[in-house]
Amino acid sequence: MTTAADPPPDSRRRPRPRTAMRGELLHGVHQERADVVVRNLTDGGAKVRLTSTNGVRITGRLILRVASMDRACVVAWQSGDEVGLRFD
Repeated sequence: MTTAADPPPDSRRRPRPRTAMRGELLHGVHQERADVVVRNLTDGGAKVRLTSTNGVRITGRLILRVASMDRACVVAWQSGDEVGLRFD
């Protein structure tokens, strides 16, 4: 039995552990950098929050740099300052 206060069950295939790590998205021809906060991270992708959206256009092929790890990725979705990434 569930109540109105219970969160809905997570229907995702894999759990998404929450994180709060600093990272960078490298994008564009000149590998411009956009600072992000990584909100969750799995083998298949990540959800990041842009720390500044001034003039940042996130499209095409990207590199997510977290700690000393670089992962090639593409944008799966974007909503406001949050971006879902799918790793190649």
